[in-house]
Amino acid sequence: MTSNARHEKPAPLPYQEITDPGFSVAAADAFEIQEQQMGVLSLRGPCPRCGTVIEILVVDHIVRRWGVAASGQDAAAPRVEPVICTCDEPHAGRPEGREGCGAYWNFTL
Repeated sequence: MTSNARHEKPAPLPYQEITDPGFSVAAADAFEIQEQQMGVLSLRGPCPRCGTVIEILVVDHIVRRWGVAASGQDAAAPRVEPVICTCDEPHAGRPEGREGCGAYWNFTL
């Protein structure tokens, strides 16, 4: 191995819509959760598949013209949010108009 080979970044993974139970575990260990404002959380950390740091905003409720939509979840129950990779790194085979590497998982708050 040459000294240049040791410092080269590995080629990006190809786009693949995929999940794995380990993605949830890795994200739970690595992501930071911050409250941006009342009812808005930021989940920030490395995608468990491609490793690119991403930030996902989670909104507690949606305001509509006719009122506030209820979350429908028991306040005592853990809240599970579906998360997908939103990185802007190049991933071969990614469909036009999409972002990320294709990884998705559930994040328990």
